[in-house]
Amino acid sequence: MLHSSSGFPNVGELTEIHFVGHDSTPKHTSHLDFPFLLDDHGIAMGGHTVARKGNMFSRLAPSFTQILVSRSGMAHALENDRWVPLFPGTAYITPINQRHAYFAATHNEWEFSWIIYPEFGPKNIAPFIQKDQPYTIQVDPDLLSFPLLGLYNESVHQQDEHTMQTWAQLANTYVRRALAGDELDPRLRKLWLKVKEDLSHPWSGEQMAKIANMSGEHLRRLCVQTYSQSPMQRLRSLRMRHASELLAYSDVGIEQIAEDVGYTDAAALSRAFKKSKQISPAKYRKQARKMSQSSGQ
Repeated sequence: MLHSSSGFPNVGELTEIHFVGHDSTPKHTSHLDFPFLLDDHGIAMGGHTVARKGNMFSRLAPSFTQILVSRSGMAHALENDRWVPLFPGTAYITPINQRHAYFAATHNEWEFSWIIYPEFGPKNIAPFIQKDQPYTIQVDPDLLSFPLLGLYNESVHQQDEHTMQTWAQLANTYVRRALAGDELDPRLRKLWLKVKEDLSHPWSGEQMAKIANMSGEHLRRLCVQTYSQSPMQRLRSLRMRHASELLAYSDVGIEQIAEDVGYTDAAALSRAFKKSKQISPAKYRKQARKMSQSSGQ
């Protein structure tokens, strides 16, 4: 690999290179071992790497899209034909077929997480990745490390598909939120902040459209485009998420949880929860407590 006078690899002389680094510890999960990652979530592979004694990847025409988030240490990446630093909290987005490269110095330890999608990724993520060159944005340094390490740990221990599905969905959710940034329609932001403040309210499509200041049909189209869900499906997802949190991290009774998230009684919540999660609230709480105890939390 030729280097410029700055000591960086010469951009004009880049070739195909895949070098993880000496003494590096990549931890990854692949759809080749767990096909539902690709079938259900559009994820080809995801992982977390602690690179020691160097790391260098140069891809001239990759057949996939990658999101990489620097967690600690520092590396450099190719953006607009120049080398830019990947400080902690910098995400490097590399669309399909676009040349990209990144490297870490041999004397540095660099920790980062990454996720690979075929094409431009799932339909609710793809609009934000359809760029004509790699680019960087600032995100939470732990954006991907939390869900992808959770996915990896489950894959090498219990291999519970339901738990792995949850981690994979969480990774995609975090990616979409980060990529959307200010591009998320402010009317949607206003609406869902309002809804989250009072999930117990009997929300209707008409009420939500009024808050968003648009027609019901336009709200439906915008929600499907952004979340791959209708407004009512999005509402149910938020209710299920909050119910899951209360079940896992509180001692609130199921009857009270039902009231808090907008269901008439525990039976109604149980039916909706089981349809969404394929498990009853009581069993979910039991499993969540067991996982918490085994992880020492």
